[in-house]
Amino acid sequence: TMTQIRITVFDESFHELVAYPKDIASFCKIIRTDPIAEKKCHECDKQAFQHTAKHNEMHLYKCHAGLTECVAPIHLNNLVIGYLVFGHVFSYNTHDEGWKIIKELCKPYYLNMDKLKDACYDRPIISDGYITSASHILQAVASYLCLEQMAVLRHNELPVQIDQYISEHFTEDIN
Repeated sequence: TMTQIRITVFDESFHELVAYPKDIASFCKIIRTDPIAEKKCHECDKQAFQHTAKHNEMHLYKCHAGLTECVAPIHLNNLVIGYLVFGHVFSYNTHDEGWKIIKELCKPYYLNMDKLKDACYDRPIISDGYITSASHILQAVASYLCLEQMAVLRHNELPVQIDQYISEHFTEDIN
């Protein structure tokens, strides 16, 4: 509500746990009417999660359809236990500029381009500065979730047990 940007929490296996608002933007609904475009959406998200996990930092990027998204890792101890995602943000200077780019990116898909254009023009234009501020809020929320241990983690999983053991015995000879 504060950022006017959809925020979603995913687990470490990239499964959506919760989102607010619950429904995706009409722009994204239209994109996902094409099976190939929908597959690209999921691939794009997965690549963003993997990039975030690999670099252990927030990742701001444009999706395959031209909207801006941001992924922040959620850590517990030194283990990534999930991801916070915000998007799908229209971050162009004008709707005309954005539509020109989005129309080119979406050419390969079988979409109702008139409906997509309308959905594109319905998206609020959000500046780079606003996106940066929202991404900092997102990172603060991720940190808060970890500090307050509000994120749920199954402690019986082997990676968690290994991480916990190493954290408790790092000064000892571990083989």
